[in-house]
Amino acid sequence: MDTQEREPESDAPLWPGLAALFALAAFAAAIFAIHARLDHLAMHAVYRQFAVLALPAVLLAVAATCVSYAATTVKDALVLRHLGWPRAWREIAFPSFTANALGNSLGFPAATGGSIRSRIYTRLGLSATDSEAVASLSRRSLTAGALLLSGAGLVFEPAAFPVHFGLPDWLAILIGVVLLGLVGVHLRRSLEHPSGLGGALARLGVSLIDWAAAGLALFILLPQATDIGFAAFLPIFTLACLAGGVSGLPGGIGVFEAVILLLVPGAPIEALVASLIAFRAVYYLLPLVLAAAGLGLGALQAHTATLRGVSRGAGDVAGVFAPVLFGVLAFASGAYMLAAAMTPALPEPLKAAAHFLPLPVIEISHFLASIAGLFLLIVANGLSRRLAHAWAAASGLLVAGIILTLMKGAGISEALPLLAVLIVLALSRGAFYRDTPLGAARMTPAVTLAILATIGAAIWLGLFSYEHVEYRNELWWQVALQGGTSRFLRAAGGVSVLALLFFALTWLRPLRTPPTETAPSPAEIRAIVSNADTARPDAALALMGDKQFHFSPSRASFIMFGVRGRTWIAMGEPVGLAAEIPSLVWSFREAADAAGASIAFYGVGSGFLPLAVDLGLSVQKIGETAIIPLAEFSLDGPDRSRLRQSHRRAGRDGLSFDMLAPEDVPAHMEQLKAISDDWLAHHGGAEKGFSLGRFDPDYLAGFPIALARLNGEPIAFANIWPGAGRHEAAIDLMRFSRDAPHGVMEYLFTECLLWAKGEGYARFDLGMAPLSGLDAHRLAPALSRIGAFVFAHGSAVYGFEGLRAFKDKFRPAWEPLYLAAPTSGALPRVLADVALLTSGGLAQMFRK
Repeated sequence: MDTQEREPESDAPLWPGLAALFALAAFAAAIFAIHARLDHLAMHAVYRQFAVLALPAVLLAVAATCVSYAATTVKDALVLRHLGWPRAWREIAFPSFTANALGNSLGFPAATGGSIRSRIYTRLGLSATDSEAVASLSRRSLTAGALLLSGAGLVFEPAAFPVHFGLPDWLAILIGVVLLGLVGVHLRRSLEHPSGLGGALARLGVSLIDWAAAGLALFILLPQATDIGFAAFLPIFTLACLAGGVSGLPGGIGVFEAVILLLVPGAPIEALVASLIAFRAVYYLLPLVLAAAGLGLGALQAHTATLRGVSRGAGDVAGVFAPVLFGVLAFASGAYMLAAAMTPALPEPLKAAAHFLPLPVIEISHFLASIAGLFLLIVANGLSRRLAHAWAAASGLLVAGIILTLMKGAGISEALPLLAVLIVLALSRGAFYRDTPLGAARMTPAVTLAILATIGAAIWLGLFSYEHVEYRNELWWQVALQGGTSRFLRAAGGVSVLALLFFALTWLRPLRTPPTETAPSPAEIRAIVSNADTARPDAALALMGDKQFHFSPSRASFIMFGVRGRTWIAMGEPVGLAAEIPSLVWSFREAADAAGASIAFYGVGSGFLPLAVDLGLSVQKIGETAIIPLAEFSLDGPDRSRLRQSHRRAGRDGLSFDMLAPEDVPAHMEQLKAISDDWLAHHGGAEKGFSLGRFDPDYLAGFPIALARLNGEPIAFANIWPGAGRHEAAIDLMRFSRDAPHGVMEYLFTECLLWAKGEGYARFDLGMAPLSGLDAHRLAPALSRIGAFVFAHGSAVYGFEGLRAFKDKFRPAWEPLYLAAPTSGALPRVLADVALLTSGGLAQMFRK
C-alpha cells in the first residue's frame, strides 16, 4: 500500500514553494488537532504502554506488513502484464518493494512518486509515456480497492456509525452504496481496456489484499479496549491515508495520526498513541531499513564478478534508489535523535549511566546529541544528491549519535536504530561518488520547510511533555540527574539558534555564476568531436561561439549550453567519450546547483532518456528528426519514381551540383553571402543561433558546402555537418536565391544524400520537424496536445506540416527528439527560453 498514491496527481506542482507551504500548514493543523486530543497526556504513560505491547501482536503486524508489500509488488507485475509489457515477478519484486518503501515515506507525491516510478520502469525498458500509463492504471486500481473496502464497511456494518460518527444507518448505507457504485464505474470502464474485466478484477483483488493487510497491521496493534470492529475500522484507515496523501507530508505524518486519534473510539489515549508509534516503526521504518540493507548488499555484491542473478539486480537498483533512500533514513535518524532529546529520558537507564559517568558528561552528551540530530537533517540533503562528503559526514554523525546516546543515559535500545542505519549506510558507499563539497548542496524551499517543521514538531513534543512544569528562568542553568526540563530547554535553544544561523548563511550567500572554463579553440572542439564515440552531427554547433562549455576533467568530453535566467540549457546531448558522460552530466548539474540554477537538455534522442530520468528531469517530446538510412537509399525502384523524375528534370533544366571541400569554401564566400542575403531579404528573416546554424564566414569555412548551380551560377547552398566516424552526417544551414527554380532544394537534398552514401556514411539527418509526432489523445500530457494542435493548425505562423511533408518525400525514418526540464511545469518556460536563445531575443523570435 503506497499511501502517497492516494491523491490525484497532476504533472507537477507549478509552484513547488506553495506546495511546501500547504504541507507545512497541514502539518501545523495536524499538530493543533493532536495537541487538543492529547491534552494532559503524560509521555511516561505512553512509554509504559509502548513497552507492554504484546510481542505476538507486533509479529502479526510485521506479517501483515509483509503481505501488504508483497501484494503491491504483485499488483505492479499485473499492471505491466495487462499493458502488454510482461515482466517476471522476481525481476520487479525488489525494485517495486524499494519504490513502495520510499513512496510511503516521501512527501509531495506528484513530484517524487512519479520520479521513483519512472526510474523503475525506464530501467525495465519502458518509455516515459508508457511509465505514466503504468502508474495511472496502478493508482486507479488502488483507489478502487479503497472505495470497495470503505463502501462495504458502510453497507454491511452501518450500526457502528451512529455511535462513532453521528450518522444514521440509512445515510451510512447510502454513502456506502455511492462508493460501491464508483467501483462499478471503474469496472465498467475496464471493458475498454485490453486486459478487460478479468484484468480489472485481478488488480482489484490484489489491491483489496494490499489495503486489508495494511489496515490489519495497525488494527492488530490497537489496544484491546478499542470499541470498533475491523470492518468499521477500514474506512477510517483509508480516510487517514487519503488525508495524509493529500497533505504532501512525508508519510502523511501528523495528518494520518490526527485522523486516527479523532475517529477511533473507545481506546485509552496513551495506548492508542503507543499503537501509532509501533505502526510507524513496523509499516514505515522497518521496510525502509530492509530496502536499504538490500541496496547496500546489492551494491557490495555488484563489485564481485562471480556473483550473478538476484544480487546483480539488487546492485542495479541500488544505483537508482540508494541516494533517496538513505537521505530519508538520515533525515528520520535526525528527527529521531531530536525527539529523544526533547522528551523525558527513561529513569532506569539514566540512573545506570550516572554510576559510570559524571553528571556534566551526561548533560553535555545530551546537548551534543541534539546538535548531531540537527546536522543529520541537514546532511540528508547531500545524501540524496549522491555526495561522497555527505556519506562521510552522515556516517560520522551516526557514530557520534550512538556514542552520545549511550553517554546521555538513554540505553542501548535507543541506540540500536541508529546502529542499524549506520550498518546499511556503510554497505552502500559506492552509491555516493560525487566529490562536490557538502556546502554546495543548495537547500530548496521544500527541504528547508521540512527541516524547520521537524524542529518545530520536536520542540512541540518537548513542550507537551513538560507542560506540567512551571517555567522559571533558572531552569536554563539547572543541572540535575532528573532535570529533564532543563536539558530540553538547552537542546531546543541550541538547535533553534544553530538552525537559524545555518539557514541565514545558506540563503544569504551570493549565487555563483557559471564556472569560467578555458574557452576551447575551434581546433580543440573539432578534435574532441572527431575522437568522440557519442557525438551526433549537431555537436558542430559548438563552433558557433554563442555557448558556454562544461568539460570533463580530461577535457575529452563536454556539454555546450546557454543560460536563461536560472536555467542552464544544454544544446543536444553531451559530446565525447561514453564512459565519461554519466559523471559529466552529474557534474554539470552540480555546477548549476552550486550557482542556484537548474539544468535542461534540448533536442536529445531517446538514448539519453535514462540519464535524464536519473537526473530527476521531466521529459517532453518536441518533434521528430528525419533520418535516412543511406544503405537503403537510391533513386531506383518504383517507390522512388517521383523523386527520380524530379531529379532528372532538374538536370535537364540546367541544375548541377558541387560539394566544396572546407579549404575551397573561402574562395566562394562572396557568392554564398549574396545568396544568403537575398534569401533573408526575400523571406523577411533574421539570423538565428544556439540550436540552428547561421551565416558566419568563419563558421561555414569549417564544413563541406553543398552547392547547386543553375547554368554554372551558384543559386543555392547548404553546409554539411560530418559526424564522427562517418556514422552520420546532417544538413545545417540552407539558403537559396529568389531566382532559383522550383524544386532546387529537393534536388540539393537528393544530391547530398547520394554524396554522403558515396562517402561511406551510414545515416543522413535531414533535420527536425518541430511538433511532429506529438500525441493528441485526450489523456496525453497537456503540452503534447497543445503541440499537436499547433502542428495541425499553425501553418499561418510556421509551415509545420509543410516541412514534414517535404522531408517525407525522401521516405525517412522519423526519430523522436525530447526536451528534458527540471519539472513538467517548467517545460513550457524552458521551451520559450530555447526559442529566445535561438532567435536572439523576443523581437526576433517571430522572424523566419
